[in-house]
Amino acid sequence: MSVLDERIGPFPLGQAAFGMAPEESHQEEIQRAVNHAEHVDDFDMRHLRYFLAVVRSGTVSAAAKELRISQPSLSQQIKRLEQRIGAALFVRSSRGVELTAGGRAFLREIQSIPGQLRSAIAAAAPTPALWSVGVCGGVPAEVLAEVQNGLAGQGAHHVRGRPGPHLRMRSVGAAEQPELLEHGEIVFGIMRLPVTTPHLARAVVWDEPLGVVLPTAHPLAAQPGLTWDDLSTQRLLWYDEGCAPGYADAVPAQLTALGWKAVLHPVDQDQQALFVHALQTTRDLVALRPSAAVTDDPRLVWRPLPTASAPRERLAVTALAGSRAARYLGRVATRCGWPYRP
Repeated sequence: MSVLDERIGPFPLGQAAFGMAPEESHQEEIQRAVNHAEHVDDFDMRHLRYFLAVVRSGTVSAAAKELRISQPSLSQQIKRLEQRIGAALFVRSSRGVELTAGGRAFLREIQSIPGQLRSAIAAAAPTPALWSVGVCGGVPAEVLAEVQNGLAGQGAHHVRGRPGPHLRMRSVGAAEQPELLEHGEIVFGIMRLPVTTPHLARAVVWDEPLGVVLPTAHPLAAQPGLTWDDLSTQRLLWYDEGCAPGYADAVPAQLTALGWKAVLHPVDQDQQALFVHALQTTRDLVALRPSAAVTDDPRLVWRPLPTASAPRERLAVTALAGSRAARYLGRVATRCGWPYRP
């Protein structure tokens, strides 16, 4: 339970139980909220953002880069926050910074505040604001177009005579997306399934079988079909676990069950140029992608896996389960025919 839940949440129900009139109950609730606010008049919300950025990044320098401010400035702001609270929040270590006991207690109480504030703003706004969408690496352009059309197209808001939301898509690793969703820094995420994080609603927007990707100069590229024996001599260019948690483990496990225990060659696949470069410069290296993801690239060829049960790449739009965004996603999924799990 957050600090807002503890101090503000249950007042109307409790007062009504004592026979207080609804108008009095509402006024009492407002007065209590004002009284609590008096103690944080000099507290700047950006300090919460700075604190959470340092927690997430693990170092002040990495957080400063993410926030696009100087490291000395961020250090000074953290120091002011500690002075305001009256307790140290971080200690420096060889690995960067670590939370003190007080820092852990502070984090536990305030981590949901940014998301609650964003929800409050969204609830009061007459029209949707700019919605940030985190996009994991390697998402095809047609998927981004479908998500754009689905979330910002002729949806529920247009039915009510209001314009749809504006979307800002940004590159965010799949491992980071759940935390950013929790903190309200992104409204939706696009990631590969399966995901290991619970409490995420998801709508599948892409479901395609994987096949073997090779550079045109690869010795196997001239063959119209491949066998498991052919593949047994090849290493697999694959995702770092941080790039695709769940998916990065599930697909190699499926390949092993089918007969190819691939030796993995992990690489950051967020950039297509690096993906192609790795394939072109390593003789015994192949990759796995759906055919639609590579057919327009003349440097690459695609061959189906030698099975009728090939692993599949499934991309889903995700949102925090139970949130306003998840309810909106559910309506869009119904309209667009996306398989949806709340």
